[in-house]
Amino acid sequence: MKALNVFSGQTLVGQLTESEAQGLCFQYVRTWLADKAAKSLSPELPLDEQIFSGDTVASFFQNLLPEGEILQFISRAAHISGDNTFGLLERFGGDTAGAFSVLPEGVLPSATAHYLAVSQGEIGQWLEHSRGIPLNINGEQARMSLSGAQDKITVFINAQGEMAIPLGAAPSSHIIKPSIKHRHDVPNTAMNEFMIMTLAREMKLDVAEVNYLSELNAVIVTRFDRKTDAKGQLTRLHQNDLCQLLGLLSNKKYESEGGPTLKACFNAVLKHSSQPAKDKKRLIEWVVFNVLVGNMDGHAKNLSLMRGDDKTKLTPFYDLICTAVYPQLSQKIAFKIGGENRPQWLMRRHWERFAQEIDTKPTLVISIINGLSKRMEQVLPVLVNKLNALHTQTEERAMVEKITQFIEQSTVLLTSRINDDSAKQ
Repeated sequence: MKALNVFSGQTLVGQLTESEAQGLCFQYVRTWLADKAAKSLSPELPLDEQIFSGDTVASFFQNLLPEGEILQFISRAAHISGDNTFGLLERFGGDTAGAFSVLPEGVLPSATAHYLAVSQGEIGQWLEHSRGIPLNINGEQARMSLSGAQDKITVFINAQGEMAIPLGAAPSSHIIKPSIKHRHDVPNTAMNEFMIMTLAREMKLDVAEVNYLSELNAVIVTRFDRKTDAKGQLTRLHQNDLCQLLGLLSNKKYESEGGPTLKACFNAVLKHSSQPAKDKKRLIEWVVFNVLVGNMDGHAKNLSLMRGDDKTKLTPFYDLICTAVYPQLSQKIAFKIGGENRPQWLMRRHWERFAQEIDTKPTLVISIINGLSKRMEQVLPVLVNKLNALHTQTEERAMVEKITQFIEQSTVLLTSRINDDSAKQ
């Protein structure tokens, strides 16, 4: 029976196997269970000698892989079926989100991380022709895997800004997300994401750090699940997205597909968080911000918990984008808010119902909405001026203007609805 080894750094954690009878199975090795620093892969896979199988195993490992069209593309390119989680991880499991790497038997993580230096131009050509598919380079594969439905590749960028491709199980430090090119109905997604993520940071929300590289028409995301240790080595941090936390496959990330509701997401986060009051407020801000900026695609995999040695908390927010400016995409919010997922129909009563569902005073939710709306009105014009000062192309500036108009209208609509006496009934 073939097996994949799961590592934390250079330490063997356990083995993933696959059989016709049981499907995917995982078992921790005894040396990991005896390690005082050992962490479970997820709450659904606690530290125990048993052999885990079924959806709990499938949900953790399948959620490490890309989704949708990107999964179809890489599976065709690698000649591996899209539903073959084991096979895809065997090929792409070296640099996944979070603390663990997945490698074939006989392949060990090197004591020294190996990287292949590349130029920005080479990255551009790679993105143009391969859509981020890892390549075989002199026998040592670039084993990169990132969940999500957008083209992206992982790279290591040093203090001088020089780029390199991680090889084997070497960790990456950044994610490059170019504008989606295979769909002409969603143009300039990189500038869109850069604007919305920067807007969130300017509004004092805790989000991943981003930069924009106009030469690649791409947003560069600094990974928050990586850190430099005392020896100057890049190491991985342990995190779980909410699908992994709840034991759900990625095809259940949307509420409309039978996935978790906002109430379920709040309950899951607060159950595990070491700072529940702070994380509850952050989650409310995330919900409100998504409505203000028209991010209709804020689903369960866009929320994660960082699981440290002595603290578990929400990670910085990520994948924030104004999807509402693309008419071909859904104009309904991924999560219902007080029973309503059409943003233009959201009234004060829906927000009050939402507050009751998450066991929060309605006045706090209304206060957060008004506070974020006020900050939006102050920050947005300043940010737009900064973006227009960049050496961007005409279509990128047009996207900034389109998003700005939407947010201005959205902010006025939301504040008028929650503060209108007639909407309180």
